Amino acid sequence: MSLHLPTLALVVCVVLLTTTVIMTLVGLTQRTYRGYWWWTAAQGLTLLSAVCLLLREAHPWLPALSVLLWLQWPMTMLTGMRQFYARTNFRTPHWMDAALLALGFWALLTLDHNLPDDLGARVASFSFVSIGFFVYAGWQIHAIRDWRQSPYLKALLLYLVSAALIQVPRLVSGLSSWGAPVTTPDHVQQPAVLVALVAGVIFSVYICLLLTYERTEHDLRESHRQLRVMADFDMLTQLPNRRHFTEMGTQALRLSTPGSAALMLFDIDHFKTINEKHGHAAGDEALKLVAGSARRLLRTRDLMGRLGGDEFVALLTDTTVKDALHVAQRMVRHVERSRQALQQQPLSLSFGVVQVQPDEKLTDAIRRALLALDEARSQGDSRFVSAEDDDGMPVFAPSQTLGHSNF
Repeated sequence: MSLHLPTLALVVCVVLLTTTVIMTLVGLTQRTYRGYWWWTAAQGLTLLSAVCLLLREAHPWLPALSVLLWLQWPMTMLTGMRQFYARTNFRTPHWMDAALLALGFWALLTLDHNLPDDLGARVASFSFVSIGFFVYAGWQIHAIRDWRQSPYLKALLLYLVSAALIQVPRLVSGLSSWGAPVTTPDHVQQPAVLVALVAGVIFSVYICLLLTYERTEHDLRESHRQLRVMADFDMLTQLPNRRHFTEMGTQALRLSTPGSAALMLFDIDHFKTINEKHGHAAGDEALKLVAGSARRLLRTRDLMGRLGGDEFVALLTDTTVKDALHVAQRMVRHVERSRQALQQQPLSLSFGVVQVQPDEKLTDAIRRALLALDEARSQGDSRFVSAEDDDGMPVFAPSQTLGHSNF
């Protein structure tokens, strides 16, 4: 069954107009990304190609313009992909796309001028250039790292390869008819191939829309993750805040042997004086230095958080109070070395430590450790005090001096 070319061109115009309007409305009303309007432009130019084909009888130069407008699609779409995936190292620079497009246009226009009546030559050259553009665009998209994870990029890549392959028979027919009179134009032009290509272009519109929505969904997930981080972590020290530490610590205690964990609270001696004498920037640097030193010394299974101000907390699993003293001593030495390397103001730390009792809530253990820390503060700087529970009353062990007082 032969296809009526004017009717086919009219149907293609209506469909392409619909898809172009849809993409334009989405671009104007929804969030889009760099490259989206290049995809819309590719669709709009393809629509103009169909319009030129529909009006080909009005002016003799419209068929040639229709061919050129059709050929731009894979290259214009590729330009949008380069901007949409701006961090991708494509296989060639962007100017190569324009150079190849100009070279293809020049070759077709030259051939059309020299062989205006050779239908086979025109069809063969058009198919050859079109196949080259589709293969080139697919080769570039294959360089996008996300194509293995994105089903939409896979679908687009499959279409580009398929669009090149289905034009091979048309190329062969054109080459076999090169220079010979053509008695059956449809056999060489193969309108069915054009229908398949247009259908693929329309399909690619929805692929581009799905890529946009995929990016939006990814950004929403990333925003949610960042909000979660902001809700759970202290932004200055990158440590869990009080609430998040309590959640994680409670879970860690539930999974560990009852009574085997030590809880250590510590703060910076005379932190208020640091802020007043040297400014809040110096205080922030001191907090980051202490947090960084503690993270480097603690084991991966230990937990650390910032309770607020200059108070830090660490839950040391499978650790005794005596072991916690050694951790505190190493921490003080590490802070001093780091402070000297960064040429910061002198720092000293005070510690309050308790052994978490079986079935004791983490909040109750923190409360006992805070009492031990208050006792350490009352006895001077650079002190380590542990506390045991005696019927609800804290019993403090003799304080241990850590390093030397800096004030």
